[in-house]
Amino acid sequence: MNAEPRNVIDRDAELLASAESVVFKQLEQEVGLKAHVFFPDGERRGAKRPALLFFFGSGFDAGRVTQFAPQAMYFASRGAVSILIEYRTSQQHGASPIAAMQDARSAIRWVRFYAEPLGVDPSRVIAAGALAGGTLAAAAAMKSDLPDDETDPTDIDGRPDATVLFSPLLSIGKKGFASEAFERGGVALKEGAIIDLVAKGLPPMLILHGTGDRITPIDTVEKFAHRMRKKKNNCLLIPFEGRQHSFYNLNVDPITYDACNAEIDEFLVGTGFLDPAPEDSAGDVGEVHEM
Repeated sequence: MNAEPRNVIDRDAELLASAESVVFKQLEQEVGLKAHVFFPDGERRGAKRPALLFFFGSGFDAGRVTQFAPQAMYFASRGAVSILIEYRTSQQHGASPIAAMQDARSAIRWVRFYAEPLGVDPSRVIAAGALAGGTLAAAAAMKSDLPDDETDPTDIDGRPDATVLFSPLLSIGKKGFASEAFERGGVALKEGAIIDLVAKGLPPMLILHGTGDRITPIDTVEKFAHRMRKKKNNCLLIPFEGRQHSFYNLNVDPITYDACNAEIDEFLVGTGFLDPAPEDSAGDVGEVHEM
């Protein structure tokens, strides 16, 4: 028997050992999507902490919910309720990209609905994601024509108060990356064209992107950021010179992982979503090298 699947399961279990896992959305046949919650130290109920939801990278086909576990643990140490969100994919659930987008809104609504026991400030809910997970985070904030999931409480806002995007997928080209998931799901490629959804009054957004990314070229991201700023939105693009697509992952590049955490920390503090770090913990992110 190939030992690799067991090793992956063991590694995921280890990464989630300090999280509390809860079903946030019930699907058919008793299958549920889980939120894996990393809590800061201290009293939970009634606290007013920011919530940071992480959507793993994928092509809407498959991915690992533990991808952002290191980031979640770091930001929990910084006082944010940090949550790894499962969403439907084509391989595991036979789901379309629209269903995945609905799951992102469902997760945000779940956090706001349970803000009191989670210890979350419902006005400081941040969505973060990579690749298609970045599409989900951005779509939750920007896609006004996204139909509500029939299981969602529509009196609760499903839009995040800010977004953080790692190497996001902002448009889907014909026969390009992730296009197969749209074709299989019977969804038009334009439904994933986040670049065409720029409007005034959008939540603050931080984008972290490698200039050497061959999956999601930076020129598309630069065009998107330009459109956002032209509409007077707060959109900060941090390019990482020469870095490839997965530069922000701890197991790929610890140096840029630390640098990304530092950029996110600064952005969230600057926009009022995260309290400044105490002076005695200023070095917790490790040594940050210039890109």
